Amino acid sequence: MNKRGIGCLHVVEPRVKRQGNDREVHDPVAACHLRPKFTGMLIAAGSFTEETADAIIAAGHADIVAFGRHFIANPDLSKRLRLNLPINRYDRSTFYGGDACGYTDFPFHDETQAA
Repeated sequence: MNKRGIGCLHVVEPRVKRQGNDREVHDPVAACHLRPKFTGMLIAAGSFTEETADAIIAAGHADIVAFGRHFIANPDLSKRLRLNLPINRYDRSTFYGGDACGYTDFPFHDETQAA
């Protein structure tokens, strides 16, 4: 990839490993293995929290962390993370629907305080 001049690589880390009814979050592995081989911008995604995102960036395994599901439910996610505000829970049942439900009706933090 470096020889071809690819500037950005986006990897999705495994989210959970399942054993019976137990669900355990995986540690990031894709970015850790690819970082030594790829010198361009590396974006990691997949069930990161603020703490685990900070950790993978601090370790140098990723340059940026993406928060897809959390951005759907929190239009002001960066503000919430920066100010340590509560995070709206996302509703997976609305992710692939045919209307705006779940995409445009989650409140900003200021709106939840006014309610």
